[in-house]
Amino acid sequence: MKTNRIIFAALLTAFLGVSCSEEYDYQKKERISAPAVLSLNVQNVEDTVALMSPKTKSYTVNVTASSIADEMLSLTVAVDPSRVVAFNKEHGTSLDAVPGDAFELSSSTLMLPRYNTVSTTAQLTLKSSAMPEDGSLKVLALSITKIEGKDNINMSASDSTVFILFRRKALPASGFELGSGTEADPYIIRNQLELISMVKGMKSGKTYFKMDADVDMSDYEDWIPLNEVSPYDMAVDFDGCGHTITGFNCSASTYPSMFGVLAGSFRNVTFENPVITVGNSSAGLLGAQCGTVDVPAEIKNVKVNNLTINMNGTTEGVGGLAGRAIAASFSDITLSANILDADNDGKVPNSVGGLVGVASDVPSSFTNVHTSGSVTGSRRTSGLVAYIVKGNDNVTIEKSSSSMNINGFGQDTGGLVGLADGEYVTVSDSHSSGEVVNNGHYAGGLIGGLAGYSTIRRCYVTGNVLAKGGNHIGGLIGNATRTDGGTTIEDCYVTGNVTLTASNGRIAGGLVGGIENKTDITILRCYASGDISSETSVVGGLVGFAKSKTLTDNNNFKMEHCIAWNKTLTNKVGKTWSSGGIIAVSNTVNTLTGNYRRPDMVLNDTDGKTLFDCADASPSAPLPYVDSKSYYYPYHGIAAPVGSTISSVAKSIGWPEDVWDLSGDEPKLK
Repeated sequence: MKTNRIIFAALLTAFLGVSCSEEYDYQKKERISAPAVLSLNVQNVEDTVALMSPKTKSYTVNVTASSIADEMLSLTVAVDPSRVVAFNKEHGTSLDAVPGDAFELSSSTLMLPRYNTVSTTAQLTLKSSAMPEDGSLKVLALSITKIEGKDNINMSASDSTVFILFRRKALPASGFELGSGTEADPYIIRNQLELISMVKGMKSGKTYFKMDADVDMSDYEDWIPLNEVSPYDMAVDFDGCGHTITGFNCSASTYPSMFGVLAGSFRNVTFENPVITVGNSSAGLLGAQCGTVDVPAEIKNVKVNNLTINMNGTTEGVGGLAGRAIAASFSDITLSANILDADNDGKVPNSVGGLVGVASDVPSSFTNVHTSGSVTGSRRTSGLVAYIVKGNDNVTIEKSSSSMNINGFGQDTGGLVGLADGEYVTVSDSHSSGEVVNNGHYAGGLIGGLAGYSTIRRCYVTGNVLAKGGNHIGGLIGNATRTDGGTTIEDCYVTGNVTLTASNGRIAGGLVGGIENKTDITILRCYASGDISSETSVVGGLVGFAKSKTLTDNNNFKMEHCIAWNKTLTNKVGKTWSSGGIIAVSNTVNTLTGNYRRPDMVLNDTDGKTLFDCADASPSAPLPYVDSKSYYYPYHGIAAPVGSTISSVAKSIGWPEDVWDLSGDEPKLK
């Protein structure tokens, strides 16, 4: 039955009883002696409308006439449940009328202008959520109930009515038409309702899902995280199969995210324009937490475009994908996001990362992960992982990058990592290019604060670092401090500028801001070429501060075959020991071998100091010092030959060409 064509004629008995007015004569319209016929139309309506909850669907309603009228007609259209009786009698059925809250008519009055055959329109909207869950069929009767405009126009004995058959599309108890949730027979997700129905399908243990179509979630605002209740034992295997989820948004008060706690695998999915709203809870697009101590999380081949995270509270642990990561692996991920102080009150969470807020407990890994956009946070803010906690051993970041602009209001702000406090943290073949702005201590282009047994290898920074407050600002690392341990920084470079504008701050370096306490650190084959500036004191081409309170507190700090190619070092206050071509402040126990500076480096210092060549130094042949209790002469290294390039100097001191491309003026990592 074609319900859009179930049309009963309304006859206008005197429709064309028109006087011969001048206007009519002017229009040269011909009298039509026969009555005109009105038809009610519902455009493109299906034989049976079947919708999954909570979907709605709208149709255009109008009236057409077989002939023109000389007067404007006002037509009243309404849903009349009483007409269902006639429908059942005619078709031998016993169907009930569509419930009143399951439809909406935008206007009950249609106007048919004179000399026209098509009326104005209204919208009929059908609402599946108000229909019976059992999927039973109902009838909607839409009729012309009244005609106004000419006294001698009457409806025929036959009603002008359209009948529409409507039902809610019912799903099995699982919420899915296809699949059983096993590895061999996963639940199939093809639409919004089936994505929402994941909450019905998930159970203790592991449930398998597979997308078979793109899903638009733009009109769904009530997402409840799927696994938000302890013991978080509902693991998933979710394969997006290359499909896209558009407009996902969640503002739940607890764990706002898709999963709450994501345990298991999530892969092969693209998100477009998702939105997460955060109060006082950890949060991320996929999970407030990804991974558990018992069930790791694997997030692979995920692309997120234009994520917005609006933060309205001061919790800890907010990230683009995960607020917290426990035993989680992230690989082949591209994410663009703006993580914002939504109410612009300056009160923002701690540990806010472009990808992960906190990496805690069991180690996580990050491979081929790339972020862009902007991040705002308080203590510990970064473009990738904000906080690697103490005791989290063997965290790895490799082949990853961030171009996010970072704005931190507390200490430990970095381009990739805010604070790496775990043991054996390894960052390799990675880089950062966004601007890092900090209003507290410890800001670095790659890492804000570094502690523990760490390796930083084949990394670079091209963005600028700006500190508006605090100490220890570096192009690569802000602060490296540890009471024991050993860290290696090798084959790295920085081309961005480092600027410290705080009147109460000090210690800026082109590579590392400050190295303190009994710290075993080796820096090999690194260079910095950006300008370094401080409003107060302690400016070094590569390192600002490499000493502790006593002569012997540094355990084996070594710098070998490094190059400071900064054009200018600016110290706007000036102290005897506060500026150095390589290191501004150095201990007598440091080992410094084969390090060079730019031949035309300019030292802008209020004390009027000049640069001079410094021979290699070691505990057996230390640098001279100014004060036996505290202050030691800066280390300027050796001026490179006039006309040198960084690459020519690097070749002369044996930088490996299987690691470095030395064909240009500035070395690049291969």
